[in-house]
Amino acid sequence: MQIPHKDILMADDGSPNSWQLLEWQVRYITGPHNGMGASLNRALAIVEGDWLYTTDDWLLTGLLDLELPLWLLSEGYDLVRVGPPHPNVHCVTSFQQGHGWWLDIDVRSNQYACATRPFVAAPSLMRKIGPWTEGVDAYQAEVDFGLACQRSNVKAAQVTLHGPWEHIGEYEVGDRPIH
Repeated sequence: MQIPHKDILMADDGSPNSWQLLEWQVRYITGPHNGMGASLNRALAIVEGDWLYTTDDWLLTGLLDLELPLWLLSEGYDLVRVGPPHPNVHCVTSFQQGHGWWLDIDVRSNQYACATRPFVAAPSLMRKIGPWTEGVDAYQAEVDFGLACQRSNVKAAQVTLHGPWEHIGEYEVGDRPIH
């Protein structure tokens, strides 16, 4: 499946780190440090279509195959996790000839819908759950996100048990205070 060229949009939450981008067309937006939710809300206010979420805590170590996740979004899933799962996720194994295997996540029995792990999402996700909580640490934003997914009956899947990712996070979730 050929993936059409897409823009990259980076929404920063007041990061003190500088970075260089080579060979990419990137739009960069920033704002005051008001938590992960604020960065996501800034980005999602201008994003159209499907989108990929990841944090700077995850290093992509190989090719990221999005064929199955994008197909799942086209089949009515709102959220497809493409990174390592969170422990104790309740799910059911699913298979479709020509597409492969994935796990259907029962978001009603999980506190964590994404657990700050990489995922792709359809526009339906934010229509169902509304904006992310702002002004709270990443842990609380994730808890609120998980609860919103439960209330809204978000359809979620997991496509890999590891994926081409390495966790390189400097902070534990919620360690950086909100100003």
